[in-house]
Amino acid sequence: MINKTLVLSLILFGSVGLASADYAEGMRHYEMQEYRQALQEFSDAAKRGDPDSQYMLGRLNQAGNGTAQDFVQAHKWYNLAAARGHRHAAEARDSLAKRMTAGQIAEAQRATRGWQPEEARSSQATWESRSDIENLSDRESVAEIQRELNRLGYDAGPVDGAMGNRTRNAIRQYQVEMGIDRDGRASAHLLRRLRQTEKEDVAAPSEQQQPAASARIALQDNFDDGDYRRNPSWTVLSGDFEVDLNGLRSVVEPQRAADRASRGLSSDRPEEIGLAVLGMILEQRGNGRQAEKPTPMEPAQIFVNAPVDNAFRMEVDLASRQQPGSLQLGVFQGNWPNATGYRLVYSAGSQPGLSLIRLISGSAETVARHDGRLDLEDGRFHSIVWSRDESGQMQVHVDGRHMLGVQDNGLRDPFQGFVLANQGGDYTLGRIRLED
Repeated sequence: MINKTLVLSLILFGSVGLASADYAEGMRHYEMQEYRQALQEFSDAAKRGDPDSQYMLGRLNQAGNGTAQDFVQAHKWYNLAAARGHRHAAEARDSLAKRMTAGQIAEAQRATRGWQPEEARSSQATWESRSDIENLSDRESVAEIQRELNRLGYDAGPVDGAMGNRTRNAIRQYQVEMGIDRDGRASAHLLRRLRQTEKEDVAAPSEQQQPAASARIALQDNFDDGDYRRNPSWTVLSGDFEVDLNGLRSVVEPQRAADRASRGLSSDRPEEIGLAVLGMILEQRGNGRQAEKPTPMEPAQIFVNAPVDNAFRMEVDLASRQQPGSLQLGVFQGNWPNATGYRLVYSAGSQPGLSLIRLISGSAETVARHDGRLDLEDGRFHSIVWSRDESGQMQVHVDGRHMLGVQDNGLRDPFQGFVLANQGGDYTLGRIRLED
């Protein structure tokens, strides 16, 4: 036992010594603004798992010093350093994430999971020196779970033993990708499984979230031409829209529901009837005070003709900036965008936060909903993936998390296009891709 401990100590301290030497040399070059040399020194130490060097690689990649600016790589190195206890890395990662799209963040997290330190096999002995799971207190058990989740690339937050939303969401994401019960709970069984999981064992995104190789693109727009009126041509039904550096933006100031109810609805405008019915359904699902929540007097509505099959896949990058609010996006059939089709409804600051609605000639019915809040107002873009197969099975994922799943065959014909309606809030559509 003594010999085994001595050998392990020599391995660990020898590795730390090499990393420390490379880090010190890297800092010397960094302070002299010799960034290429610093990058090399930090890289050598970071590959062996040195958190200080990983943090400095994050800074170099974020600033573009000694290398091309790369937010994905910077996020990856910050994440790895945070998982190893660097006190500034998590804050740097979270700050950088506000400047990244949801797609970039997902790519960085995949890169984190695929990373392994050099001489990883020699570090395997460290597992044996850890306390037995049965001897851990509840707080220590949560801290170990956070450490393991961070090691695998899931953002569980600081290793502090506190069971917060970030830790719970990271557990759920791990459980989904590993195909086990998604309860979000910390347990001895979960910790045991996490310790047995290596990065290459983490499941890749499900086939349902991957675009088919032979898919036909019906609509694709990131608004980088600065104009929503061409290539493709969008049509505004009501309200104001503009294209800025981030995408297609709409701002609607909310107003009391009582004010909205005082408006007259015209049978000559089916799209107005559809929106009104949707609003009443959402109000009836809430508590007794729901009717007092602000709702828009005049929604901002825009659509684009993009014929697509009854089975489709939609990818949307969306940013939301205020609560409360409500945004609807979906596909429609026929000539009226709000008469017949499916709507995905995001209710900022409300519960449920996400609902799937079927509209038929202005009559609306909820077919699925996520029982919980979904707060996207964090200053960055979020990825929404909505798919429907030939059997009518629909799935909705937000930032890779499964939110809705339902089979509905109420609408069997192809769809004519995509529609978006802002019923109160500040939203930016950064990207839309719709394919068969």
